[in-house]
Amino acid sequence: MINDNPSAWRGEAGRGTFTCRVCGKRKRAFNNTDTYKKSKAGVAAMSSASEDVGAFIDNMNEKYLNLHKGFEDNFWSTKMANKGASSEELNRTKLEYDAFLRDKNNLAAVRSFLEREEVTEEQRKVLACMEKTFLCYIMESSEAEQLKDSITALETTLEEHRTNMKLGYVDPEGNNFVAGSSVLLRTQMRTNDKEGVRKACWEGLDSIGGYVSEQFVEVVKARNRLAKKLGYIDFYDYKVLQAEGFNKERLFEMLDGLEQDTRQLMHDARAALAAESPLGAAALEPWNMGFSLAGSVDKKQDPYFPFELAPAVWGKSFQKLGINYQASTMQLDLCDREKKYSNGFCHWPIAPYRKSDGSWVPAQTNFTSLATPSALGSGVTALTTLMHEGGHAAHFANIDQGSPFFSQERAPTSVAYAENQSMFLDSLVGDAAWLAKYAVS
Repeated sequence: MINDNPSAWRGEAGRGTFTCRVCGKRKRAFNNTDTYKKSKAGVAAMSSASEDVGAFIDNMNEKYLNLHKGFEDNFWSTKMANKGASSEELNRTKLEYDAFLRDKNNLAAVRSFLEREEVTEEQRKVLACMEKTFLCYIMESSEAEQLKDSITALETTLEEHRTNMKLGYVDPEGNNFVAGSSVLLRTQMRTNDKEGVRKACWEGLDSIGGYVSEQFVEVVKARNRLAKKLGYIDFYDYKVLQAEGFNKERLFEMLDGLEQDTRQLMHDARAALAAESPLGAAALEPWNMGFSLAGSVDKKQDPYFPFELAPAVWGKSFQKLGINYQASTMQLDLCDREKKYSNGFCHWPIAPYRKSDGSWVPAQTNFTSLATPSALGSGVTALTTLMHEGGHAAHFANIDQGSPFFSQERAPTSVAYAENQSMFLDSLVGDAAWLAKYAVS
């Protein structure tokens, strides 16, 4: 602690030594009163500069969070097909969010503060995370930036087109169309006794590709053009390096090794399934494989995990595991319906963080599943999704750092890192001991 009170010093300015009235020790004196004043001014300047860094971080955090929330609110509204949802607003807020992340001035400002000696260790950690984040999105070419914005528009068009698709299957008995989401079709393929229905559901899923292919191919082409302009092999290479820190070639080296090491196991498993299944070789057809592997387990298990109890089982299980959501607010949309986005996800309109004054900003989380309560297996499907997406929510709700840059799901956050805890938690639904404990008796 620095005592900047001149009366604490015994002696005269200009003398070689002084006696400190606080500790009583002889110490080297200031050369003169000007030196003392300069020292005091230096301490004040350092304190002021540190406050400047804190103010900059607070301001950057607030800007980021506002843009992030604006986009995420629209993302949720459009994906859930809520009343008043606007693709135009989604596109606008996405462009504003991207523009902030790509702003070279933000990166320059962060780096200028990183060069200051008075920056605290905690502030340096926050600034370094901001720097890493901006580097994932900044593009040196204005042409690349324009292309990125055009890709956002193409993606919005593709999403609208897919949302408007009337998905379902044609019942082979009545020849009537049965509407259903991709989740419902997959559930039917796993649980329906009739092969004709399972095949019809598979054909329904297969029709998605043909329906979206024209728009999807244009998105892929534009993404790859962008990546090549930025010096990458293709868009996938660009995204892998952003999120994981290594390129596509390295990823495929790892995955190729995994495939080679398990190839014979896969062939043996397929042969065993064909030999043991009542369907014979037909068990290997894509519409039969899930059903053949599940056997009668799904049907027998269904009464023990009803849909209506899934949220309670999720909550009880997490509570027993000691998982705390740190005052988060969660918005859940669990049931399937027309035009709702056909995949579960978890996003954070408010990414949690610790403000510079020590106050806590808790997470605001949105997550969804696509359960059909009356369908066989819907309880387990909903529960698995709750455990998984609720695992994401718990993970990010507990990231206690000095900026929301740490607790958002996009690059530079690793996909493997983000999925690790959620996949562990949803795996409990297949654990025998867990099933025995939480099954309804």
